[in-house]
Amino acid sequence: MIILLSILFVLVCLLLIFMVVITPSQSEGLAGAFGGMGSDTFFGTKAHQHISKFTMGLAISFLVLAVLINVLWLNQTKGGTGTILDTGGSPATKAPAPPTPPPPK
Repeated sequence: MIILLSILFVLVCLLLIFMVVITPSQSEGLAGAFGGMGSDTFFGTKAHQHISKFTMGLAISFLVLAVLINVLWLNQTKGGTGTILDTGGSPATKAPAPPTPPPPK
């Protein structure tokens, strides 16, 4: 279940990045920097309304998926304690190496 939600989360992240990049800005944007003024007509005249709604839906699903994955992960590991980062362990929490014997004389 967590793997499926994680895959969906990555897809939502990629779509959200794409939608933010193609969202028309309030000013001329990148097209104005190169002398073009046709950025409003590329996706149609009212496309910015649909793009804004879809971007908002992606942002909400991003937040819901992030919280859901975290809650499911916490319930699955150690009775609700720990985080995703704790499962790999850190070098500071591992047992110290045994002392090396002194070199022979």
